[in-house]
Amino acid sequence: MILPAELHAPSSRRGLYEVFEFNGVSADGRYAFLVRHACTMPRWRNPGVMEVALMCFDRKLNRTACVVEREEMTALHLKQLQRGGGWEGLGFSFGSGAFFEVGRQNLRGKLYGESGGGHWKLELQRRDELLLPLPGEKLYRWSWPRHKVLIRDCALEFQGVLQVGDMRMEGVFAGANLHYWGEGYPHEFASAQCAAFSEDAGAYFYGFSTKLTLGRLSSPYLGMAVLKVRGRRYAFNELAGCFRHHLEALDNYRWRISFLGPEFGLNVEIDGSNPRMTPWQAWHADHPKGGRSVLKMTPFARGDFTLYRRRNAEQVAVLSSSSVELKTLLPENLPESGGFRANA
Repeated sequence: MILPAELHAPSSRRGLYEVFEFNGVSADGRYAFLVRHACTMPRWRNPGVMEVALMCFDRKLNRTACVVEREEMTALHLKQLQRGGGWEGLGFSFGSGAFFEVGRQNLRGKLYGESGGGHWKLELQRRDELLLPLPGEKLYRWSWPRHKVLIRDCALEFQGVLQVGDMRMEGVFAGANLHYWGEGYPHEFASAQCAAFSEDAGAYFYGFSTKLTLGRLSSPYLGMAVLKVRGRRYAFNELAGCFRHHLEALDNYRWRISFLGPEFGLNVEIDGSNPRMTPWQAWHADHPKGGRSVLKMTPFARGDFTLYRRRNAEQVAVLSSSSVELKTLLPENLPESGGFRANA
């Protein structure tokens, strides 16, 4: 049985990077946020690092604001995490006086730093719609693959307030709760998720393309995706077929791919424009064995999704959204500093 909010990092002996994050978009589509909790357990140095970041986005003004707190944990911190009940119910206090709390029905935190600091207080209305992009529960218990992701709840509603500096957002937001853990991030990837479709308010998409490495060798691109539309889930995540999907474009700000399943196909076109036109945020993510990667993200990418039957090309569903969260990681984007932020 999968425990979707289980905290894996404190019990890892090989080193682990783990993220438990919440994203939401306002009802009018102008604002978006990302509350990102990350725990790094280095392979050679203990007891690890706790990091939390609040990112806010304003589509109308093309603005982003970010505040982050980061602290090396003590042995006492580690014991508390190991005795805890997972991410839900977790509270953490930093030496600066900053803190965060993750509850089943609420999120709150206060951070100090640049841009006047930030805070958030949100009530959560859950539907507990768990979504597994990987095929089968066994893969979440095995040591392989080295990178795992699940959507703890793909139909979340948030109500409350978030603020970074002078950027304040208040109201109702729709989004999701994502849980990732692994040996850092893959060599290269793009991922996208969306819960804001005008054609079907209950629709949801999550998918990714990635390259894996073994020493100096890297794999071809592989991909997996799950689409929920009209109450039915369509999975494109067979292990035997994860290399046959047709990747057409993957760069810093775009992702275009055709997923092929036994019966259905899914064409995905996602365009994040560029930081001059659309709010983007970039940051550095740690690797347990050393080094860092540069991640780039926008919650306002344009996405078009076409689901069809492969035998006769009959369209089953056509969806579009201007509030697709697109994340990219390219190996040519090298870390620029020792800080959290990177150039988008």
